[in-house]
Amino acid sequence: MDAQAVIRVTQLLNLLHACLMHYTDNQQTITKDVFEKFFVYAYSWAIGGLFETEDRQKFHKEILEKLNAPLPQISPQKQNFDKETVFDYWIDPESKQWCLW
Repeated sequence: MDAQAVIRVTQLLNLLHACLMHYTDNQQTITKDVFEKFFVYAYSWAIGGLFETEDRQKFHKEILEKLNAPLPQISPQKQNFDKETVFDYWIDPESKQWCLW
């Protein structure tokens, strides 16, 4: 599905804001590494959320891994056979770790 760039950027900012709201409401700080995880999560859904499964796999492998982004640790077997990608994970606000949906 085609979407204008302004819509994708707005979605990115809205998702990032929603993810960080837990910390701002509680006046907590997070590290740069944790912020990067939340950014990757928001970026993935804002840009690739409308992709079909095959395109999500390409997005995960080609774009995010080439950027050396802080992705969830997914074994090659799960990537190839279970088709697991960043879209199958969320970040737990308490542990600040990637968790499988």
